[in-house]
Amino acid sequence: MQKFFYPRSVAVVGVSDDPANLAQGIVANMLHFKYQGKIFLVGRRPGTIFGLPIFPGLADLPEPVDLAAILAPARVVPSLVRECGQLGISRVVVESAGFSELNQAGLTLEAEVRAALKQYGMRLVGPNGLGLVNLDLGLALPFAQIGSRINRGRISIIAQSGGVATHVLAWMTKEGLGLNKFLSLGNKLDVAENEVLEYLLEDPGTAAIYIYLEGVEDGRGLLKVANRATKPIYLHLANIGPETAAIAQSHTASLTTDERVLEAACRHSRIIRVKTQSEFLNAVKLVDQPPVRGNRVVVFSRSGGEAVVAAYACRQFGFTLPPLSDRLVQSIKARSRAGVIHPANPIDLGDVFDFTLYTDIMAAVCRDPEVDAVLFHYGPIAEFEQEPARKMARRMLELAREAEKPLAITVLCTPDEEDFLRDTLGVPVFHFPEDAVAALAGSRDLAARGEILSPQALPPLPSAATIAETLAGPNPEGFLPLAQALTVVESLGLSLASWAATATPEEATVAAGRLGFPVVLKLSAPSLIHKTEAGGVELDLHDAVALQKAFGRLAQVAQSHLPPHEAWQVVVMSQVAGGQELLLGARRDDSFGPVVAFGAGGVDTEILDDVALRLAPLNPAQARELMAETRIGRILAGTRGRPPADLDSLSRALAALSQLMLQFPQIREVDLNPVRVFPGKSGLLALDARIRVDA
Repeated sequence: MQKFFYPRSVAVVGVSDDPANLAQGIVANMLHFKYQGKIFLVGRRPGTIFGLPIFPGLADLPEPVDLAAILAPARVVPSLVRECGQLGISRVVVESAGFSELNQAGLTLEAEVRAALKQYGMRLVGPNGLGLVNLDLGLALPFAQIGSRINRGRISIIAQSGGVATHVLAWMTKEGLGLNKFLSLGNKLDVAENEVLEYLLEDPGTAAIYIYLEGVEDGRGLLKVANRATKPIYLHLANIGPETAAIAQSHTASLTTDERVLEAACRHSRIIRVKTQSEFLNAVKLVDQPPVRGNRVVVFSRSGGEAVVAAYACRQFGFTLPPLSDRLVQSIKARSRAGVIHPANPIDLGDVFDFTLYTDIMAAVCRDPEVDAVLFHYGPIAEFEQEPARKMARRMLELAREAEKPLAITVLCTPDEEDFLRDTLGVPVFHFPEDAVAALAGSRDLAARGEILSPQALPPLPSAATIAETLAGPNPEGFLPLAQALTVVESLGLSLASWAATATPEEATVAAGRLGFPVVLKLSAPSLIHKTEAGGVELDLHDAVALQKAFGRLAQVAQSHLPPHEAWQVVVMSQVAGGQELLLGARRDDSFGPVVAFGAGGVDTEILDDVALRLAPLNPAQARELMAETRIGRILAGTRGRPPADLDSLSRALAALSQLMLQFPQIREVDLNPVRVFPGKSGLLALDARIRVDA
C-alpha cells in the first residue's frame, strides 16, 4: 500500500483536451494540492492541458513512473493494464466504470485484468471508483473536483462508494475536520478494505478511520485486523436488511439478520459501528481529545434550558453528574450578579457575566480526579462580550489539554462563534448538547472495551465421531429429520426430554408406555420446517387411545403438506411442564462465520425479540456475558428474591454449540427452541431441534 500512497511519479491515462474529459479532473486535483512528484499525461491525441504535454502512449513517457491512474473506456482497460505490466508499472488505479457492476461482459473484462495482474505481479485499486488521496504528498487522483472541499488533517477514509466519500469529505471540511488519506475501493477487484485498514492503522498521519462499505466478504479478517488497532475505526455498512425468505426458514436465521451479526461483531471488537454519516461526523470530533475513561461528567452552560437538555442526554447515555465541591459552589455564588441561581451540576451560568469565573471553574474541574469529561455550552450574548469570551475559550482549551481532560463544546445562539472555534482555534464544535454527549459516550465505550483477547482454542467435542456419522445420513443437504437433529444435540452433551422415533401407531404406543404419559407427538420430515404452523405437533396425550388418534391426524398432515413419497416419522417425546422457555442457536454468517444466539424462546420468540448474538468461538465465561445481554438472561440470574436458573448448564450448552459450528463447517444453522430451564433447579431440557446442513 505504501507504493500506492507515496508514488514518486504518476501517469494519468485517458486525458484529452476535450472540455468534457473526466481525466482532466485528476490532473486539476493533483495541481491544486501541489503533488510533490512528477505528473505525466497520456492520451490518444497529442496536446497540452494545464501546461503539461499529452503523450500518445505509456511507452512514450520520458521516464518510468511508479503509478498509473486510468480513466479510459472499459474495453481498453485490460490492454492498458497489460502494458503497465510490460513497462514495470506495478501499481495501477482504474477509475473507469463498465465492469462487473454492469453486466457479464464487464465481468469478463475484470477476468482479463485479473489475469494481467497475476502475470506481471501488479496491484490494482478499483475499477469503478475514485482512486485515492494522500494529502501528505499532495496526491489526489479522484476525477471529481475536490479541491475546495477538503482540508488536510488526521482522518482517513476507506469507501466503496465515491459519492458517499465525497459527501462526507465536504462536511468534514465544513465541520473543521481534515482528511489525511482516502481510498475508493470500487469493485474491489484486487485491493480490498482489510489490506487498506491494516496499512492505515500503522500510518503515522492517520488518527481515525472511517470505512463505508456496501458488503463485507471477509468479516473475520476485518475483525482480526481491527482488533490490533490503537485508533478509532468507524464502520458504516448501509446495505443491511432482513435475511431472504430462503434462508430465514428457522427461528434463529430469521432473528439473526445481517445487521444483528454486524452489531455483535462490532460490540466485541475495536470497531465502532455508525449508522449514519452524521453519527460519524459527530463522533470523530473528539478524535484529538483524550479518551473518556468513566461516566462522570460536569456540564456548565450559559443557558439553563440547554443545561437541562444536556442532563437528560447524560442520563440517556449512562453518564452521572457528580456534585460540585463546596468551595466551587461558594465561589460561583460570590460572583453571581443577582444570586438567583443555585450552583449545581449542570452549572447554570446564565447569571454570571464574569468570564474569568468560567476559566476558574474549568481549572477546578480539570484538577478533580472525580471528573471524567466536561461539556461546555459556550456563547457570548452581546457584541461587547465577544472578545473576552473568545479569550476565555482559548484558556479553557489550554486547561483541558494541560490536564488531558476531554472537553466537548457547543455554541449557543451565535453560530458565527462556531466558525471562530473551528477556523481560528482549530476545535470542532457540536451543534447541540445531545450530539456532544453521544460523542463522549462513544469515546467512553471504546476506551472501556480494553484489550481484545484472542479467543482460546477449545477442546474438540468428545462425541465428534457420532456427530459426523449422524450428519452423513441419507439427507446430506437441507434440514435434518428431527430424529437426526436430536441425536446431534444429545451428542453435544445437552439434556433432552426423553424421546423415541416411530413409524407406526403401534410403535408410538409402545414408546409412550416406556417414556410414560403424558407425551407429545411431533411429525418429522426433511421438508417440514415449522411443525407447529403445519399442525404437525400433538400435545397433552394422556393415554394410548388419544395417542393413536393423534398419530392418525399427523398422518393426514403428512399427506397434505409433504411432497409425494417423502419419508416421514413421528417422534414421541415426554411432555415437560413448567420452566422458562429459551432459544439457543447458531448460524453461519457468510461474512463473519459462525455466530451463537441466546434469548427468549417459545412460539412468541419473534414477538419478544429478546435475542443476543456473539461470534464463535465462545467459552462458558463469554457465554455468561452473552446471556447477560438479554432481558431474559438477567431475569434468569435471579431478581427480587427469585431463584436463579442453572446458568452454568446454559453456558456450557452455548459453548458446545460454538464448538459444533467450528468443527462441522457443513452445518449452516442450529435452532434449539424451546429449551427449558427451571429456576431454583439444576439442568436444562431441550424440547426441539432444527439443524440445516450443506452438502
